[in-house]
Amino acid sequence: MQELRTLTRRGAPSPLPAAGRVDPARPALIAPDGAVVDHGTLRSRVDAVASGLRTGDRRLAHIELGATVDDIVAYLAVLEAGHVALLLPPGHAADAVRRAWPADLDVRAGRIDPLHDGDAPRHLLHPDLALLLSTSGSTGSPKLVRLSHANLTSNAHAIAAALGLSAGDRGVTSLPLHYCFGLSVLHSHLAIGASVALTDRSILDAGFWDTVDDGVTTLAVVPHMIELAETTGVLERPHPSLRLITQAGGRMAEDRVRRTAELGAAHGWGLSVMYGQSEATARIAVQDPGATLTSPSTVGRPVPGTQLRLDRDVPESDGISGEIVVTGPGVMLGYAEHPDDLALGRMVTELRTGDLGVLDGDRLRIVGRRAGFVKVLGLRIDLARVEAALERQGLVACVTGDDGGLRVAAEPVPGEPRDTTASRVRRLAAEAAGLGVGHVRVAVAPLARLANGKVDRAGCDVLVRATDPEECADSRQRIDSPGAAVRVAAALRDVLGVGDVDLDRSFVALGGDSLTHVQAAARLSAVLGDLPADWHHRPLRELIDSAPTAPASTTSRPRRWQRLEASVILRAIAAVIICGSHAELFRILGGAHTLMAVAGYSTALFGLSAAGVAARWRSGTRLLIGVAVPTAVTALIGMTYGRYGWGNVFLVNWATGNIATARRNELWFVDVLVLCVLLATALLSVPALARRWLADPWRVAVALLVAGLVSRFAILSVDHDSPMRGIMPTVFWLFAAGMALAVARTRRRTELTLALALLGTLGYFPDDPARNAVIAGGIAVLALVRSVPLPSLVVPLVTVLAAASLHIYLIQFHVLTLMSRTVTDDSLARTLAALAAGVILWRLTAGPISRLQDLLVPLRSPHPTPERIAP
Repeated sequence: MQELRTLTRRGAPSPLPAAGRVDPARPALIAPDGAVVDHGTLRSRVDAVASGLRTGDRRLAHIELGATVDDIVAYLAVLEAGHVALLLPPGHAADAVRRAWPADLDVRAGRIDPLHDGDAPRHLLHPDLALLLSTSGSTGSPKLVRLSHANLTSNAHAIAAALGLSAGDRGVTSLPLHYCFGLSVLHSHLAIGASVALTDRSILDAGFWDTVDDGVTTLAVVPHMIELAETTGVLERPHPSLRLITQAGGRMAEDRVRRTAELGAAHGWGLSVMYGQSEATARIAVQDPGATLTSPSTVGRPVPGTQLRLDRDVPESDGISGEIVVTGPGVMLGYAEHPDDLALGRMVTELRTGDLGVLDGDRLRIVGRRAGFVKVLGLRIDLARVEAALERQGLVACVTGDDGGLRVAAEPVPGEPRDTTASRVRRLAAEAAGLGVGHVRVAVAPLARLANGKVDRAGCDVLVRATDPEECADSRQRIDSPGAAVRVAAALRDVLGVGDVDLDRSFVALGGDSLTHVQAAARLSAVLGDLPADWHHRPLRELIDSAPTAPASTTSRPRRWQRLEASVILRAIAAVIICGSHAELFRILGGAHTLMAVAGYSTALFGLSAAGVAARWRSGTRLLIGVAVPTAVTALIGMTYGRYGWGNVFLVNWATGNIATARRNELWFVDVLVLCVLLATALLSVPALARRWLADPWRVAVALLVAGLVSRFAILSVDHDSPMRGIMPTVFWLFAAGMALAVARTRRRTELTLALALLGTLGYFPDDPARNAVIAGGIAVLALVRSVPLPSLVVPLVTVLAAASLHIYLIQFHVLTLMSRTVTDDSLARTLAALAAGVILWRLTAGPISRLQDLLVPLRSPHPTPERIAP
């Protein structure tokens, strides 16, 4: 076996075309920031990295392949250097792959690092082996698909030919690159000299469609993406450059195929329905777009070089259908179930797909799975046919079952009560299967899905089982994805006040903002454990998939500790020290100024992160309503006894000449916050700044921080009065510092931002160094501490105080004055009363304000149109 290390590889090393085969000046990759890498540059970069990787022995590389130029260069270089790439699935599934298949090289974020110090590789690798892919939904000890260099290159060219791709086409990374369908988009376009636009945005993001409308001609989707697109209507408007949508990754209902094809016909693009498997490298059959409308149930003809036959001798055949058997250059070498299998060559010459199909003329139609049959009461039932019957009634469902009956998970129907949907699904499924309704169990909930968008059949089965009180209690208490999904959805329904939660959207995309973030963070961390720094923008399903295997045990033993974000804890602490200081319980000043940095941090994470100018204004306006309404109410109360004036009610006290009046200036924080949000949103509406914000938000935020520091030092060097530290020009630097910390993605950027912010605290209050230290300490915590473990018993109190911090700030002045005049001067009692009153005010007003926001400023435009930034 030792000679396997030195055998010559057969086949082209990667799908990247050889030098001279394509025009080197043509675009190859378009980075998220718009930078273009042409084919000549891509070839040079890949060759340069590959030259440093060439050793005497071939090695196995773990690769986290993201939609970035550096990641793709590293991946192609591994192949060009003759090593074997193992693409890692997302989330905790990657940990299982790493354990089962130890590697020699680790490739992530464009870096290639050795995983051990030894000279010898860990595995014997067959000379034909190029790529290893995890099969869908692999867990535990994953099984890998072994693909050769010839598999990759032949299938890339076959796909390009079947789709009619040319060097002028441009794809887009609408699907993850670890998924064979997404990877085939990259391979098939690069192989013929075409280009690929790189983005990690969701199909629901306006920014994704900006990318599409900037020259993308082909768009790859799975059925769920079409479902999501239908909810937004985004395909109902023109996309000038788009000529073809390709759909694979599962069967799409005929009526949806027809509707989508009709939309394409109206707007100048075609729909190509396809069929494929990882075991056949990517795609097996492709439907000509011209045939989709007339034959919406078929998946087309085999790609060039591939042959299909139907084996009608299998027990599941009805004499017309048969198991689909594939031969051709795309068929894998075989599976790997143990590291020793990596030394094996070709072990299969044909692929038995496990799918049942029939031929409509010369086109293939998928009718079910060999494993998709159950026997109930002696009756043989085709689960795929039951699903199809439900789909014809406009339902999205996953049907599983066993000898005891059918289990159906169905998506909620907008506007229809879940009980009504469940009854209808139960009746229709029973009729399609020829059973009584007593043998059909139904759960109406968002379907569990894999990271690649496919329905997670095992997860859906567990989801239905979890609704059955007769199921084993231990099974129902397990925290696998569907259980976590239900709990996540329930938590956010309460926080956001929405009827249904789409797990393929992020917290921000669902309408989450800085006012609802505190409760959401606490509830999600209770279910999923420690949340990643950018959890606000990740699809909820990705958070669930990437959570530890048991983040929050649902057994009777409660968790003793829970982590909360540092920004949440800072809000709670600031509310307490502001109240306590005003009640003279202690003297710790600087809480409000610290809160201004936290406000900038939250605004950058939420409102300013929205895709497009109009979306940012919508988010900003909703935030301002949430701030202005309770402020106006408390100011009107204060007017009844002469404490405040109309300037406080309309949040313009800074412009009325009353900033030196102690009581009139008590609400300076709200005045400044409103102006900061308006200024930041307005600046990011300027096309040039909007483009820079989209490309690199940190540079924009730091520029605003520097401008704010210039303003702060210039004004305070002339006017030293304390009230001047409560106006926007001298406080904006704190808001901008929070913005910059929110979007600083590296340690170096965070440290530079922190240094600039600390510069601003020097001498800010010249006669109160302790106050400056409090502000500096708060900013340092915001910069350097992501989350803090707290005793679980304390978490609800901290969360409530943080969520109610604005209301505590507003009502405290009334409560402290009233208490001292009528009840007691005791500082502790007055502090506790003010805190309690703020929490009560928040509880009473949160619902009405949310409804007012929805009434005045809906989360999304009634006719969503991805916004573009003018050049």
